[in-house]
Amino acid sequence: MAQYGSITTISSRTRLILLDCFETVVELVDGMYRPRLGIVAFIQHFAVGRSIPLVIISDADEATVEATLKQAGVRGSFSKVYHAGNAIETEAGGRLRKRLDIPLVDFAVRAPFAMFIGDSPLDAMAAQHHGVPFIRVPRSEDRAFTFASLISGPSRYDSGEFSATFLDEYRKRHDQEPK
Repeated sequence: MAQYGSITTISSRTRLILLDCFETVVELVDGMYRPRLGIVAFIQHFAVGRSIPLVIISDADEATVEATLKQAGVRGSFSKVYHAGNAIETEAGGRLRKRLDIPLVDFAVRAPFAMFIGDSPLDAMAAQHHGVPFIRVPRSEDRAFTFASLISGPSRYDSGEFSATFLDEYRKRHDQEPK
């Protein structure tokens, strides 16, 4: 299953960074959400050091996203949070897609000057649909991954590749969904 993009570094021309929430910025460990390894250094480098707005875009509801980011201690690090109530559309067939165009308009940034970082094929497809460069990060299949690796780049994860295990699970879940 080929995926959009093969970007592994954040360009010096990037003016907006969009980040998926669950399994990208935060992970669930022992029933509690915590920030992914290196995310604090990533935030410091890009939001503080380079003054690039960082925004969350999730297909979960607003209350869930806000509570999760607060529990992980990173809510104040993001310029805005987009969620199921303000940045999701339903595709033909009933699947949800993140509306990356909304933060692009809100922050007056053209798609080539933004970057979307996510962990799933659906994130890659949303990026492709909106023409936004995409960086793939691993889910929990690689606990050693650190967001700090994206500061200097390149990431060792090619956006065109998702782990075989993740793809098998993804296909099983989606093949069982009613069409």
